[in-house]
Amino acid sequence: MKYLLFATSIFLIASFASCNSNKADATNNKSEPLNAPSSSSTGDAVFSYNLDGTKISGGEVDALMMSNVAAVTKSANGNKISFFLNDAYKENAETVPHSLRFAIPGKSGTVALTADEDNFNVQLFLASGESDKYEYVVYANESFSVTVTNISSTRVSGTFSGQVKLAESTGTGKSELTITDGKFDIPVNPDAH
Repeated sequence: MKYLLFATSIFLIASFASCNSNKADATNNKSEPLNAPSSSSTGDAVFSYNLDGTKISGGEVDALMMSNVAAVTKSANGNKISFFLNDAYKENAETVPHSLRFAIPGKSGTVALTADEDNFNVQLFLASGESDKYEYVVYANESFSVTVTNISSTRVSGTFSGQVKLAESTGTGKSELTITDGKFDIPVNPDAH
């Protein structure tokens, strides 16, 4: 599990770093501000949560980077829903201040996630450092609950809460963080299978 977490972290950090310079151009036709009418076929996204008492919300839909849009895929363990909830906008495209990565069962209902779960998990990525040298501190779920309240071919919605713990190899940060009052209502990418 630690190797998987580390490999996933490296992949995500590399993806954010390599794609951000092209992100604005590549997604101009797919991203619209939250609460504004969207020209994207995926629609708008709404999410919020409290991270140790600080409210996090917003972010633009970016189907290319799978930001604030879900992918429903088939896996050996049944359907799987994967998505990132992040607060990135065109104005702060150089970094993603807060990003939650979900990999959960692709069905309605509640799933209780525990540490060292290989198939389904939640990870939190927090940007830190100077503006020209951003690094991401990674947290993995400890005790975490996600409830999918509605899933269709076009949208997925639900709630979440729980604790995340600092991954050993990702730098310094508070050892454990609490996420409460999480809600999401995001589009499903029709091109992700």
